[in-house]
Amino acid sequence: NTFIMNALARTAMRTVLPRARTAAPSRTMAVESRAHLHKDIPKNWDQLKNNIWLSDAGAYPVLVVLTFAGGMCATYMGYTALKNPDVRFTTSKRQQLIRTWE
Repeated sequence: NTFIMNALARTAMRTVLPRARTAAPSRTMAVESRAHLHKDIPKNWDQLKNNIWLSDAGAYPVLVVLTFAGGMCATYMGYTALKNPDVRFTTSKRQQLIRTWE
């Protein structure tokens, strides 16, 4: 299926849209334009602001969602560790199969 779709796309570019190849600018990868951002781990606030994640405003929603999700996971893990009777921190209660302390 992919081979047929590629063949159709090549045929369309050659016969139906011959001007599209010359009119469209050639695309380049973003590696050249952002190569300076991948140098090293940021060591101060200015370098951190120029980091690849913080220099792109489109990454802010991703960072907000990941921070929220990580916070929710940490909150649930803390709640479960403190409230679940199957989680036992006391060494005397760890080896008991039957819970007698409830």
